[in-house]
Amino acid sequence: RQALNNYLQEVCKNTRRLTWEISQEGPNHRPTWLAIAYLDGVEWGRGQGPSRGAAMEAAAGCVLNALGVGR
Repeated sequence: RQALNNYLQEVCKNTRRLTWEISQEGPNHRPTWLAIAYLDGVEWGRGQGPSRGAAMEAAAGCVLNALGVGR
C-alpha cells in the first residue's frame, strides 16, 4: 500500500484518485477480507487475505503491476 501511495504522490501529486471498497466474509473468528482498489472510479486491483491490511496490500500490488511499476 505504501508503495502505491508513494507512486501516486510522485506521479499524480496526490492520492485522492485512489479509493477502496472493503468487505469481509466468513465467520468472525476467521474472516476473509476482500479489497478492491479504484483509480478515478475504475477498478485496477483486487486482493484477498486474512486481514483487512493483507487484502489491501494484495490489491495495491495488483494495481502496481497493472501500472507496470516494479515493487
